[in-house]
Amino acid sequence: MIRTLTIAAVMALGACASTPPAPSRPDLAALSGGLVGAWDTKAQYDAAPEALKRPPVAGDAYAWLDRQHAQFARIEAPAIGAHVIYLEWRAAGPQGAISRQRIWSFRTDAAGQVRMDFYTFKTPEPFAGKAAQAGAFAALKPEDLIGYGEACGLYVAPTSANTFDAKIDESQCQISARSGRKMGIDARVTLMTTGLLYNEAGILADGATAFKVPGGPPYEFRRAP
Repeated sequence: MIRTLTIAAVMALGACASTPPAPSRPDLAALSGGLVGAWDTKAQYDAAPEALKRPPVAGDAYAWLDRQHAQFARIEAPAIGAHVIYLEWRAAGPQGAISRQRIWSFRTDAAGQVRMDFYTFKTPEPFAGKAAQAGAFAALKPEDLIGYGEACGLYVAPTSANTFDAKIDESQCQISARSGRKMGIDARVTLMTTGLLYNEAGILADGATAFKVPGGPPYEFRRAP
């Protein structure tokens, strides 16, 4: 299926009156399954102004955009959850160096809201390239990961019948940066039948930006061949 990325607000404005009403709560299996596969920002990167194609920089010194190839795989990791995704991004294309390894776990909380908990690996190297290997993540435990706490899950809400928006802002999610400074996480992931939108930032207590990924407009992922 060909997927084209667009911003969720544009999708919502373009929805016609005959669009079926969105479900009150996303189905966890369908939500996590919709992410599975290969994605790439090549189309966005190729169309971007040359001035934007410069190296990433910490903070918010200037806008930047790079190309990322992402592989999302549903994995069996019983100690983490029932609907768990391993994501592996590579810079510049499918053969590039690994730029990101994460775990996303979808669940329904005690209040009945669907949320996505996100984790980094304490030691990511043993899991690199293992998405398709049976049992590679079966022994994964919470202590093998770095989580961000109960307050930092991205809550998922349908914005149309086929669009799901997961987000958290810096007022809700406060963590300690590696430097020891307090930092809020502002993140948003939008999944549509047409594509995937992704951006995140770390905001310090004084309002300064510690990091922003990407440094310009959100990543616009399309399904990769």
